[in-house]
Amino acid sequence: MMQNKFTGKKKFIDFSLGSLNLSLDVDKNIFLKKLNFIKNINNELFSIRVENKLIPRNKYKIEKVFKKTDVNFAVISIDFSQNFENDFFKGRISLIQKKKNITDFIFQLSARWHKNIPKKVLLKFPFLINLHKNKNFLKPGDIFDGKKRINKGVWNLHEYPPSIISDNLGNQCLGFEFYDQFPWQANYNLGISEAISNENFEKLETEIQLTRELTDIILMKIYTSSQGREKIFGLWKENTRERYDLRKYHDSKNRWIKKNYLQHFMFAYGEEAFDYKKMEFKIIQIIKEGKEFGGYDSILFWHQYPRLGLDESNQWQLYKYLPKNYKTIKKIVDICHSHNTKFFIPFKPWDIRSNESLDSHAKYLERFIKATSIDGFFLDTMSSLPDSFLKIQKKFPSFEFCSEGTPREQRQIETLTSSWDQIGDIRRNFKVEINSNFFRFLFPEHPLNLVSRWSVGSDKDSLIKRAAFNGMGMVIWQDIFGCWLPFSIEQKKNIKSLKSILKKYHKYFYGDNSIPLINTLSKKIICNEFSNSHGKQKIYSIYNFGSNKIKGRILKLPLEVKEFKQIYGKKANIQIQKKQNIFYLSANLNVDDVILVNIKFKI
Repeated sequence: MMQNKFTGKKKFIDFSLGSLNLSLDVDKNIFLKKLNFIKNINNELFSIRVENKLIPRNKYKIEKVFKKTDVNFAVISIDFSQNFENDFFKGRISLIQKKKNITDFIFQLSARWHKNIPKKVLLKFPFLINLHKNKNFLKPGDIFDGKKRINKGVWNLHEYPPSIISDNLGNQCLGFEFYDQFPWQANYNLGISEAISNENFEKLETEIQLTRELTDIILMKIYTSSQGREKIFGLWKENTRERYDLRKYHDSKNRWIKKNYLQHFMFAYGEEAFDYKKMEFKIIQIIKEGKEFGGYDSILFWHQYPRLGLDESNQWQLYKYLPKNYKTIKKIVDICHSHNTKFFIPFKPWDIRSNESLDSHAKYLERFIKATSIDGFFLDTMSSLPDSFLKIQKKFPSFEFCSEGTPREQRQIETLTSSWDQIGDIRRNFKVEINSNFFRFLFPEHPLNLVSRWSVGSDKDSLIKRAAFNGMGMVIWQDIFGCWLPFSIEQKKNIKSLKSILKKYHKYFYGDNSIPLINTLSKKIICNEFSNSHGKQKIYSIYNFGSNKIKGRILKLPLEVKEFKQIYGKKANIQIQKKQNIFYLSANLNVDDVILVNIKFKI
């Protein structure tokens, strides 16, 4: 154990623990001089503006520097104070390391106002702005395309992947995460988690509310890696998942949802679903036609909207308009089950009447399950699972819920175990971008089904490629409330091929060691890596987003190759090359092509 207190004579503080090394100049203000491989930074850690007046650097006084290390953690803290125009400020900067390669940076501040009248305070972090300007700085989800930084990674949950800065070789990396656990608080993290992704981050200056006691203003996690940016993502993934209770995902009673690769959207009023001459649903024909896609794993029966609202009937009472009420649904469910297909009905939260509650709808659902043996409930426009519905799974353990929106908050992710990955505008066509969905890699046990309802033509092609690139299933929705937008024969073949490989290589696509946007040897290629914890076999999804065909080496492989095979996409003449005991994957990849390659390694 080691402890140090400030003597008042030191001008520099060097902090070294494991792979994190930094140097601070504490002569008159607190300057960051060095951070690992980043030298000569020479930026203030912070600057404070009170009623539009900047507190001069020489006004800061270093009160104490404290260091302590033992086998479980290491900490360094710097206490400082300043008097400014009859007001008194105190602050503390702390670096705490409890895990190897992960360090918490905490900035706290307090104020004693003259006559107890608060003033407007603006805070800026010049050292972050300087790092942001570094040529090797990557915002969350960004890559270098050879000329500039471009975004190829997306996420839609309340976790923020780290920004990454690397050395010129791309081996030594630092990751900076701003964990916004309490975004509604006045100070906590100041929205930096979102602001750092914006182009005008260098202008960020945020108002804060100070009290007499030290308040957490910013919490930043610093990740260190000597194995490239993939390791940074792995550290962030591991650290983030530790805060989640994911036991529900591993309950063997309701894991059929993980293999719900293709869900069919059955619009009850359309001619695809209903025979108006015979006045009956064409469920057998739908299942038969689904084989062209590889077979539907589930069917979502959609009959309330747009009918709902034309009279006083609620969403449950509308079932009485079916030819034989609940018996119609029961018959359809039995047919689906005989073809190994699950059956969902939807819930409309916007149809809760003034005399109804979620509890009353849960009772409706319970009666419906008993009467029809449906398998799941689709939560329209929702991204969370109400407690009233959650209790149903205690009575029906294999019953599943799927939401239209991907869950964002921790509790939602823990309880809602499947969802759509719906992209684009729900009212018009949308240009589908092929990129990495970080949620898919952070929580691989949560199945996502990709959908963009109004996509047609080449956008449908891109939708299939995006699903393949992210190793996820799809929603087959062709009748968009009366607008017929079918998939082509070629598109059906591609989806059938995708489902086949998702099924065959399921344990790798849903493996816990998968990483998005790994480093490639071509600036115009992005690549995801799918694998489980054993690492003996990996699947690489590779996309050429450039404007020219790419020939030659595209990936540096981690181990000696035993077997390799392209399992999806147009033939790309893939080969394994060896040079100085290093193995490379080479290919001839056409523009806008996505391929999947399975590689077995010698271990």
